[in-house]
Amino acid sequence: MITLNRTQHISLQALSLALLIINWQFLHWPILGIIVSLLFFTLNSKKLGDILFIHISGNFRNVLGWLTILLYFSIIYTLFYHVWQINAITFLFALISVPLIIEFWSWRLNKQHYFFTTLDIPSIRLANIKNIILPTLFLITELLTIILLTRRSSVEIIRSPWELLGYKFWTLLIVASILLVIMTIQNKKSTIVLFLTSIHFFILASVAWLVYPLGFGYDPFLHQAAMEVIDKTSTIQPRLFLYLGQYSWTFFLHSLWQLPIATINKLVLPIAFSILWPHSLYYGLNKGFRWPRKISLLAVLLSLFAGFNFAIITTPQNLAFLLVATFIFILPVIKKHKQCLYFCWIIGLGTLTIHPLGGIPILYMSLLLSIRYWKIKKKFKKYIHAIIVFLSAISLPTALALYQRLAGQNWSRIFTWHPWPLIDWSWPKLVNSYNFPIDLIHNIWNNYALIFIIIVLLGWLIIVKKHKYLFFNKHWLLLSILLSNYILARVFISFSNQIDYEQNAYLLRIIYLIGLSVMPIFLSTWYFWWHNILAKQKNLSYKIWIGAITVMIIIISTYFSYPTYDRHSNSKSFNITAVDVETVRLIEQSSNDQDYIVLANQMVGAAAIDAYGFVHYYNDNFYYSMPLGNNNIYQNYLNMIEHQASHQEAKLAMDKAGVNKLYFVVNNYWHSAKQAINQAKETADDYFVVGQDKSYIFIYNYEQK
Repeated sequence: MITLNRTQHISLQALSLALLIINWQFLHWPILGIIVSLLFFTLNSKKLGDILFIHISGNFRNVLGWLTILLYFSIIYTLFYHVWQINAITFLFALISVPLIIEFWSWRLNKQHYFFTTLDIPSIRLANIKNIILPTLFLITELLTIILLTRRSSVEIIRSPWELLGYKFWTLLIVASILLVIMTIQNKKSTIVLFLTSIHFFILASVAWLVYPLGFGYDPFLHQAAMEVIDKTSTIQPRLFLYLGQYSWTFFLHSLWQLPIATINKLVLPIAFSILWPHSLYYGLNKGFRWPRKISLLAVLLSLFAGFNFAIITTPQNLAFLLVATFIFILPVIKKHKQCLYFCWIIGLGTLTIHPLGGIPILYMSLLLSIRYWKIKKKFKKYIHAIIVFLSAISLPTALALYQRLAGQNWSRIFTWHPWPLIDWSWPKLVNSYNFPIDLIHNIWNNYALIFIIIVLLGWLIIVKKHKYLFFNKHWLLLSILLSNYILARVFISFSNQIDYEQNAYLLRIIYLIGLSVMPIFLSTWYFWWHNILAKQKNLSYKIWIGAITVMIIIISTYFSYPTYDRHSNSKSFNITAVDVETVRLIEQSSNDQDYIVLANQMVGAAAIDAYGFVHYYNDNFYYSMPLGNNNIYQNYLNMIEHQASHQEAKLAMDKAGVNKLYFVVNNYWHSAKQAINQAKETADDYFVVGQDKSYIFIYNYEQK
């Protein structure tokens, strides 16, 4: 255990600040930035945890301190953006204000801070060498997994990462998962197991950025381009009202670590997920519900049943999902420690700056949780509580309606009446191709929503039967609020300004929030089934069975959290390829500085955004076809690629944009590529081929030659 006097604290803070600022301005060494920033965050998260979360035990206090600092950055950067701009002064203010506030606060409270209180040097003696065998094997396996992922990365089209990784990846993943489950059941130190679990979660969430070096997904490129513009110009037009909270994390770490924005943005969510999800869930179960250590740790692994595809790419909505999950997981301890209410408000405000769909429910729940501490008459409390519950129950549909109205949508097109069905439900289905492993995982995943609901209902029945429902009263409240919001949005709100396949996107996000809100109930079912078995030293066969189920859940969740391409499913998820990058470059070269638009799939558009940013807009249309906004040219692309690649359709798109030149890009992996290529060869003014027939670029002039 180490402690420092006040002068030593301030000196260490000053040294870390000086090194970070010198590196930021002059040296630009990533390794120095990363090392010193670890010192910066360790010092300040520990001290802030000691001040704000004194009743929170263990390392989770430090995790909450770290998260509070990041949420503070979200609020500060958002305020600077809306009041002034994001520039070097913003970074310096955020960087310097954190230790100033914390040191002043610590001094006023006369706090003593103790570091390495859990460091157990005697446990590392040679006599206890057997205790490090499994962790060492686990770390070696994870290292081999990272090496494999790096070596199998590709700049070509990837239908599914599993086609590239093959059996070696699954062998390593199964071995690592088995080792982790064994350590979870056997190890007496939750700190070690949580640390190893975080490593495992990070590897699981890192497949995308390791296998897809040019990038995966579409939305990350939009946000990355926006951040690049803000980084260069200190602002962006039109001004953003959302997302700045997530951007702030990337901006701050970009300045701190001296790594490119694109690299930082790929890492933010996998790192945050690997720390916040396991630690917050374990603490909520172990300290809030008083579950035994083993079942709490095992429940962290079982929670992957819901999938973690939100954690593989960094976007504001995905980060908001993680913060909502963190809030839900720590709800059981909030009633025990009033100080946690401060954190509820901080996480609510911070999440609101990231994405309102996550921030609004947290803020309303924080308000409802705070009412009990208001010094007013009980009768008034009831009235205020009822009013807030009502407002929270309509908050998301109201926000979605206002968002569409601000985007220029008429009220008559925003509101609708769609009372049935309340959910798009598909009946249970089974597949059989006489390949047992593939059939098994597909039969589980195809029906996982039904399985999840059944397990939640079983948990609810057991909770009621055992009179444990008071432990979940906050979860019931949040669940009822989210269900009300979903039903009202489903029945009354239309999303006709979205392209057809995106119209249910916001509703699906609310459904996912509902799923997160009942995660503790889902895990309670397993707790009631398994806690007696795990409490006994014997029952080896039962423990093996429990371990097998846990490993299977990890494997299935990992498989379906990424694009799949097998005999039963085809996600049709594409990535940016080297051919896409070359296509964008050739189009720009051949344009001869003329105004033009490009009809292409979203990944070609993402490559253009990555290369050139948001350089051209014509009549509110981005010059590469995107499924956003009203009267967009993406529908013209779909007509060209799916139905008829005609000059008339190209002309309609040019009329929308007010330009006289159009490029139509056909990638050979598109299911109707052959038809579109043959048609376009007959109707285009010219064309050229990229990458050995991998991409065709057809040129259309407004006045046909």
